[in-house]
Amino acid sequence: MITTRRVSVALAVTAVVNVVGGGASLLSPSLHARLLLPDGVVLDGLTLRYHIMVWCFVVAMGAGYAVAARDPARQTALLLCAGFGKLAAALVWVEMWMSGLGSPLMLGGIAFDAPLGVLFLAYAWPRLTDASDPGPS
Repeated sequence: MITTRRVSVALAVTAVVNVVGGGASLLSPSLHARLLLPDGVVLDGLTLRYHIMVWCFVVAMGAGYAVAARDPARQTALLLCAGFGKLAAALVWVEMWMSGLGSPLMLGGIAFDAPLGVLFLAYAWPRLTDASDPGPS
């Protein structure tokens, strides 16, 4: 059963993982590339800029998750974005791994993000049409 408490805990854990993982990826892009991309991709120029943009967004979402963890029932929009975003990331990583572009470490990201994407969507989706939802105050 998906309870508000479980979603709150999942959001809090996700917040920590996003901020710590995103921060580490920003502080050491070359280590991140060596760990997750086995072909020795060098992050420079345009690829480094995209790396920075993506991981800044991951950290920003982590901050949003931390706020949403306090009252997830009132965070339907953020949970929908989180759910779709987590599933999109997991699907891209699956494709990268299957294509040989990602290391086995990428499987950890898939195993973390895919279930969270499903959880967040399963919790938020019914709230879109819930007449008892007070909506914004």
